[in-house]
Amino acid sequence: MPELNIPIRYYRDFAPHYDYAYETLSLKREETAFLVVDVDGKAPNPTTERFIAPALAAARNIGLRVAYVHNDLRLVADPGNIVFEIWGKTKGMKKNAWQPSTLPKHWEPTYLDCVAPLPGEPNFPKWVWSGFRDTTLDQHLRSWGIQTVVAVGYSLRACFYGTIIDAVYNNYRVIVLRDGTNAPELPDTKDESLPEGGWINRIFLRNIEHLVGYTSTSADFVAACQGVQS
Repeated sequence: MPELNIPIRYYRDFAPHYDYAYETLSLKREETAFLVVDVDGKAPNPTTERFIAPALAAARNIGLRVAYVHNDLRLVADPGNIVFEIWGKTKGMKKNAWQPSTLPKHWEPTYLDCVAPLPGEPNFPKWVWSGFRDTTLDQHLRSWGIQTVVAVGYSLRACFYGTIIDAVYNNYRVIVLRDGTNAPELPDTKDESLPEGGWINRIFLRNIEHLVGYTSTSADFVAACQGVQS
């Protein structure tokens, strides 16, 4: 089976460099999975539609295993949950907003058609940031012999970041498609002079590229998948 050759970028955090380095990784397709984090929601989303959807389609076309994770806070809708205490203060959530009596008993995530899970693609519910925490995602990936995860989704500063950190804790190689993720900037972190659009996105990507794993782009990933097919 032809290997998948993905151009990657990382940041060299040592003298005399302190700059980006570029390589091409050759990966076995049967050991590579495409992980989709918190892309649910029906609202139009340029990042999802322009970058995540083409990469997802390319991964499917060459037979990569695809897995999803999504939030389901009903799993921890308990009075003493500390996350809800914090979010009540930092996000202005109403008191008791996530108590069992206020949540639907039956709920499934919805998706834009271009990124909706296909039959056979597992979608793991999670209760907080990481898609590995208290789920069977790790068991699923290991059962299929996965060693590398190509990751897309949201939010770069929260659930996406927590998920890829735990992927490394579980000894998976991580490749983030950096145009297939982002985080909302705060009023005092926006900076249009930066290619990332602000300091939250810049620092989280930099942290990934010198501590966590590698990055690539949707276009480079799609081209790599097309190279396998040619």
